[in-house]
This record gives sequence, structure tokens and C-alpha cells, in this order.
Amino acid sequence: MVGGGACPQPESPQILYPASPPPLVPPARYRLFRGNEQQLVESSVVTLQASGFYWGPLPTSEAHAMLEREPAGTFLVRDSSQGDHLFSVSIKMESGPVSVRVLFLKGRFWLRELSSDCPVKLLELAVERTPHIPLRCQNGVQLVLSRPLRGTRVLSLQQLCRRCIVTQHGREGLARLPIQPALRRYIDDFPFKI
Repeated sequence: MVGGGACPQPESPQILYPASPPPLVPPARYRLFRGNEQQLVESSVVTLQASGFYWGPLPTSEAHAMLEREPAGTFLVRDSSQGDHLFSVSIKMESGPVSVRVLFLKGRFWLRELSSDCPVKLLELAVERTPHIPLRCQNGVQLVLSRPLRGTRVLSLQQLCRRCIVTQHGREGLARLPIQPALRRYIDDFPFKI
């Protein structure tokens, strides 16, 4: 199990979350990778950290406690408590929170039957697909992902604009937009709808 500090306990009904998750150091924790897998994992961690819904070494019990008050479909990404897996996704279901390991196999991240070369793309795909076709677990649980639980509840104006541009034009349409290089770099840093 990966260590991590406990979330502060609120003194009032207000929920307190850490401002930002701690940085991850892949070589100390993960197995050896082949070829370009190490670079893929490291860039995936950077992308996850930019997402705001990656919580690092958060214990399962704390993830489930954080999700308990959220609507069904809310999810977060954290380090897997099992050493042979990179990440887990904790999801609030109608029956309560559950956690599912994200597999990393042959340079792809897998969440049940969905896969991608990037964990954020994978979750974006799951958010688009699961309201219509839930992911099925071996124990019969059907997973539906709707929205991420971010450390910061209110997105900045820049983040909202970036999400709107990506939603309207898609990742594939970004190259055709006549925008300034600094804005293009900002959008390219996190070109996702979620």
C-alpha cells in the first residue's frame, strides 16, 4: 500500500480537500517498463496531475469517504494500493463508492473493456460511453462515470475556456484554429473535455 497523509477533518459541515495532490515519482514505486513505456507513464502522470482529479497516494478508505457525499457517477483517480498496478479509479455508485484498478498492459491503460494510451483519454471515453453502456465488473456491478471530483471545485476562467474550445472543436480540430501560440500550448497541455 502506498502511504499518504489523512485528509484534514472538518470542524464544520464544510468538506476540506487538499489544495493539490502530491507529485508522483514513478521509478520508486512501479515495475520496470519496456521501451517507451516509462516515458508514457511519466507523461500520463503529468497529464493526470494537470487534471485536478488525480489524488496521488490516497488510501481507498479516504477516497470512498470523500465520494460518499457526492452524486452517483462522481469519480477520482488515485494510486493503486496494489503494487502491481499504477492507478485505481474510485467511483460513487448508487449503492456506495467502489474502486476499480486501471490496468497498464502493452503501453495501454485499461478500464474494463475500454483502453487508451492516456488515462485521461480513457476516463473521457468512459464518461461519454457509460451513461448509455455501463462497464460491467465480474461481480455484476455496472460502472457509470459522469464527472470527476477535483481538488479545486471551481475551475479558473482559463480552464473553462479551454474545456469549451476542446468540446466545440474536438482534439482533432484544434490544429485548424487560428489562435496565438501561447494559447495553443495551454490547450495542448490538457486537451480534454472532462
